Amino acid sequence: MSLPIIEYVALDITAAVNAISEAAGFNQTLTALRPRRNDFSDVVPEDGLVVVWQGDAARGGDEAAMSAAWLQTFALMAIVLDSDTATDSIDIRINQVAADIEKKLNEDVTRGGYAIDTQIDSHVKFSDEGFSGVSVNITVHYRTEHNDPYTQI
Repeated sequence: MSLPIIEYVALDITAAVNAISEAAGFNQTLTALRPRRNDFSDVVPEDGLVVVWQGDAARGGDEAAMSAAWLQTFALMAIVLDSDTATDSIDIRINQVAADIEKKLNEDVTRGGYAIDTQIDSHVKFSDEGFSGVSVNITVHYRTEHNDPYTQI
């Protein structure tokens, strides 16, 4: 069974996050998770976990003949657990996680050839229930054939 183009984009983002490791020269090792439930009840917060959340898609304005252009948003929510034993401040740890994600995503803005561009939109800090982190929000611009989300243009 084939996958729609947006799923290939999401898989590439997940693989990019999973490639962030200390062995690869980054500040920490991260693990991507695409939640199985919309209410995040299947997500157990742990340090280094990045929830890859696919947001809403909007039609892009640069559609060529017989094509559909899309702007797909994603929130990459990296969990940084509060710690009394950490030697760095929570801000430093959050900034390093956001920078590592941004650096890795910018290595291939075409998402493995399935997208036109990937734009980093914002970094938004969050904290709740004893853990905190940062959401790296991105928009991926891609095209498919008109009326066929499985075929890339």
